[in-house]
Amino acid sequence: MSITPIKPDNAVAGDWRDKAKDGFDLRSLERLVRDCEDQPDRWRLRSDLCHAYYDGKQLTAEQEEFVAAEGLKPRSTNLIGRVVNSVLGQEARNRADVKIQSDSEELGDVVDVLNVAFKEAQRESYADMAISTGYAGQVKGGIGWVEVSRDSDPLNYPYRVRDVHRSEMWWDWRSRDFLLRDARWVCRSQWHDLDELQAAMPKHKAILAMLANQWEGWAENALVHDTEMPEEMVRAFDDFRRFRVRSNEWLDSMRQRVRLYEVWYKVPAYAVVLRMGPTRVILYDSKNPLHQQAVARGLVKVERVLTRQVRKAIFAGPYRLTDEGTTRRNFPYVPFFAFRDDQDSSPYGLIEGMIAPQDEYNERRLRIQWLLKARQILVDNDALDAKYNNYEDLADEAQRPDMVLVRNAARRNANGVEIMSNFSLQKEQVEVMQDAKNLIQDVSGVYPVQMGQAQSGVTAGVAIAGLVEQGIVAMGELNDNYRNSRRMVFENLMDLIVDDHSAAELRVMIGEASSRRVVVLNTFDPQGMPVNMVKDAPIRMGMSDVPNSPAARMQQQTQISEIIKSLGNMPQAVAVLVPPFLESSALDTETRRQAAEDFRKVMGLPAGGDKQARLEADKAAAAAAQEAKAVQQQAQQAELDEQRAKVAKLVSAAELDVAKVEEIRARIEQQEQSINDALAEADAPGANA
Repeated sequence: MSITPIKPDNAVAGDWRDKAKDGFDLRSLERLVRDCEDQPDRWRLRSDLCHAYYDGKQLTAEQEEFVAAEGLKPRSTNLIGRVVNSVLGQEARNRADVKIQSDSEELGDVVDVLNVAFKEAQRESYADMAISTGYAGQVKGGIGWVEVSRDSDPLNYPYRVRDVHRSEMWWDWRSRDFLLRDARWVCRSQWHDLDELQAAMPKHKAILAMLANQWEGWAENALVHDTEMPEEMVRAFDDFRRFRVRSNEWLDSMRQRVRLYEVWYKVPAYAVVLRMGPTRVILYDSKNPLHQQAVARGLVKVERVLTRQVRKAIFAGPYRLTDEGTTRRNFPYVPFFAFRDDQDSSPYGLIEGMIAPQDEYNERRLRIQWLLKARQILVDNDALDAKYNNYEDLADEAQRPDMVLVRNAARRNANGVEIMSNFSLQKEQVEVMQDAKNLIQDVSGVYPVQMGQAQSGVTAGVAIAGLVEQGIVAMGELNDNYRNSRRMVFENLMDLIVDDHSAAELRVMIGEASSRRVVVLNTFDPQGMPVNMVKDAPIRMGMSDVPNSPAARMQQQTQISEIIKSLGNMPQAVAVLVPPFLESSALDTETRRQAAEDFRKVMGLPAGGDKQARLEADKAAAAAAQEAKAVQQQAQQAELDEQRAKVAKLVSAAELDVAKVEEIRARIEQQEQSINDALAEADAPGANA
């Protein structure tokens, strides 16, 4: 491994509680997580209360006692549940697709393989379900957790994405990042049955058995009967007696269970890295031939840097069973924070602000029930016939619609018994109750239209859409934190997928039907250059803006249909848009895939997703364009040669005409010279003699 943790200066060796070989210093780890005991813990009670209110458990013990004393039914109207469900429904409706992208087109095959593997992992691991549960915990109690890890059972799907209950998680309270990227440690406690633990950790079988039995009979055998015991077990028993945590918090002798503490922590470490560019640094792997060649040829810069190593330790009570280093950059547990208190950084969600108006609503409703049942009785001292009934009978019978009362025939006042009901305060109680109901929605920022209720005075579609958008904006911070956490879940899942696709000469089949092809990963070309190296590929996780809900797909199909109609006079454009229209239709998977394939065949288009066919089609189109360009250039060259020949012919004819003119001129000049010579000879002396 190219990453080495820095050993503490005050490390202590030989601790009998440490059963992990070559682990990090146990005392240093305990000091690192010791502040877990000093963390504010009231937020857990508040979070539990918020979840109880969502489940409809909203009456306090005092309210239930009052209801029982007044003879009323302990009813509560759960207004919080509907508001929260509308928020959770928006998450399912607006769930976006995830796509793997690359910065280089040369890694197209790697991206295709990883996209296929990721879609399968997302589907088979039920990642969306776990993320939705984490989002529900975020909205209700302020925090949710999602675990991304490998499944230890080889018969199950290899990747595990599950939600984790908040009661099992502790984290570094000094962390300020909402994703805990700056946290030094994260801890999870989980109960395990003894037989499964012993099968998974056979070398710790004896200690685990003693723990589950609380070392029953050990002291008697070792001390009373003076039985010789291994020194390791003696030390382990001594550590068990000195452990300060109550045994019922981590031992269950009746069920034979042990509570394990899984601690993920970061320690300073030195690492050897390869600097590929200004923003790209990868961990050096001495077993990777690509890294070896890059270093040998001097293509990359090798550096020794200071970083952090993520380690994993497992504790059972006072004993550390395992401790190992990893090459992970993130913890496998991803938090879904809603909001964090400014004073103590404790998480809280939407329900916390809705508890007060919900209590007000329940209290007013109970008060109205009491007013409807309450009776005021005015009675004279001689109004009743004591032989048949008394004042207690009058009080009991006054609540009954079939009241039977025998009055005194010799009473002084004819109206000696008067039973009244005071409904004068019901109107005020109803108004306060309705105000509390509105406050529940106002506090959460959820408008009635988001819950399917038409708001008074708002009838236009644009106005309703504006209110829905405003409600989404009001929860912008919460949903933004959710999107970041969801992305980290998928990044952790992709890290596991990349590790499993890093074997040399790995052959992977991708595509469907005629477009199915084999991609070879982590190989070399004939020149010795690396091809499709997965682990070093600069890929990134991106979430598309198009949701994948049925309503969103229907809207997308409608838009494509309208575009096809507007391009009816352009058959080439229609041919491009019809296949995605068919593939997004409501037909079953096989029918729409076959229909899109048949249409592509008729139109002479490559099969959908067939990258090789598309590359060949692009090459053929480029070759045809090049050939057409060459023919055009030849035609232009021939035309140019013809024009040049015509020009040369004209020039030759002109040059011939000039020569003839010069010849005629020379003849004329010669004739003129002969005439001049003859005249000169005639004029000479003696010419006439």
